[in-house]
Amino acid sequence: MGCKTSMFPALQNLVVNDNRISQWSSINELDKLQSLRSLSCRRNPLTEGNGEQTAYRFIIAKIGQLQTLNKCQILPEDRRGAELEYRKAFGNEWKKAGGHQDPDKNRPSEEFLAAHPRYQALCLKYGAPEDGELKTQQPCLLKNQLLALRIKYPNHLDQKVLEKQLPDSMTIQKVKGLLSRLLRVPVSDLLLSYESPKMPGREIELENDQQSLQFYSVESGDCLLVRW
Repeated sequence: MGCKTSMFPALQNLVVNDNRISQWSSINELDKLQSLRSLSCRRNPLTEGNGEQTAYRFIIAKIGQLQTLNKCQILPEDRRGAELEYRKAFGNEWKKAGGHQDPDKNRPSEEFLAAHPRYQALCLKYGAPEDGELKTQQPCLLKNQLLALRIKYPNHLDQKVLEKQLPDSMTIQKVKGLLSRLLRVPVSDLLLSYESPKMPGREIELENDQQSLQFYSVESGDCLLVRW
């Protein structure tokens, strides 16, 4: 995770304005472009609304080699502030996923590292976040993005495939509650996982009821698999 790609080795400037980018995983992929130095990312759902400036700071934090964003030079103090803010914003998720201030115990889950490929590098750069830093929740900007999902039932093929829009901040527990009401099946009997077109043949279990869909990197177009 977080490795550079050998593709597009000469690509230094990239414009993705008006591309309907709504998922942070798309920004994560840009960090893999080894020569990327300048990015223009305007008028995308990810950067619109009240959290626009926070979104731009998170883009800086997610793309380590970026020097210019939307034609504005990224000064060293800009990068430091953006990376520290990002490190703090997701510190609680990092801890819940297995992150620890003790390097010997610091083992965040694959799911967390997939959603935040640079987080470990930021901890090495600035030190792991201390408990006192982690009292504030992550910005509203990264919440309430609606995910268009298909819902299938592998063990009950007679059930009609559903299409639902769910907030990416919705916890697995609340998803189970919704499905329990729809299917009239006890919450305790439900097992959830998902498949992504980006990872054909791989099924990822949604095993922690307290985590959100965003934590597991669920995106629009993915398919929830429900078993009971």
